[in-house]
Amino acid sequence: MPASFYVQLSIAGISVGSVYALIALSIVVPFKASGVLNFGQGELATLGAYAALVLSQFGLPYYLVAPLVIASGALIGLMIERALIRPIIKAPAFTVIIATFAIGLAIKSAIALHWGDTPYSVAGPFGDEPLVFTGLRANPTSLWIVFCTVAITALVGCFFKYARPGKAMRAVSINPEAATLMGIRINGSYRWAWGMSSAIGALAGLLVAPVVGINPEVGGLILRGLVAAVLGGFTSIYGAVIGGILVGLLETFAAVGLGGTVKNLAPFLVLLLLLAFRPYGLFGSREIHRV
Repeated sequence: MPASFYVQLSIAGISVGSVYALIALSIVVPFKASGVLNFGQGELATLGAYAALVLSQFGLPYYLVAPLVIASGALIGLMIERALIRPIIKAPAFTVIIATFAIGLAIKSAIALHWGDTPYSVAGPFGDEPLVFTGLRANPTSLWIVFCTVAITALVGCFFKYARPGKAMRAVSINPEAATLMGIRINGSYRWAWGMSSAIGALAGLLVAPVVGINPEVGGLILRGLVAAVLGGFTSIYGAVIGGILVGLLETFAAVGLGGTVKNLAPFLVLLLLLAFRPYGLFGSREIHRV
């Protein structure tokens, strides 16, 4: 096979992996801040896709649809945190996880009840005509997904490193009691975390809609997002993104070389192998408990 063939596959894998990276990022952010693993995050991506559909049906251009979808995702995340998560945040971790799973099922059922199983589609921002450069072909929507993933990752990284709320969220994730004594409002950190993660999830739904279509099963992306988050390390923002890219590349090359069935199994087999030797992920850190 010529080298261009592998480059072409890599471009496709990075594009797919960028969506997984955004889902992984949206899972890691609230986990870092509150220790809550949100199993309903996939359905928030589904909501983002349907929000893009509704706004597009009103005739709004893409450059207005995108910020409105992100803003609506953030608002829904804030509402879920305030009404459903905060009252049980001190309950056993398993109880909170089951609650997020139930929230996801409720969202999925409501979507299916209103729209049914009929698939829909929305147009990408740059059309479907492929770009050709030195013999390589790339879908402009796929390149847009990669660009958005890089931009969001950089913004989230800068937020946690330089912004006051981001520093507060890091402090809360390390030691909530000490953060409270320093005057940090834990509830405020939780709000930021859930608003950000839901906005990122909604963006993922918006970006993937022109590629795979819109239906109630879009939320199934959370499985790949979870694999990516675990591969990268649940405590690492950049690790989650790199994990998503790796999952996308692995699926793409496995599909071409070994077939569709192996494509679906490959990420999970690699995950099991990794967990056996490095259970805290490629870029995660081992927890140290002082006694």
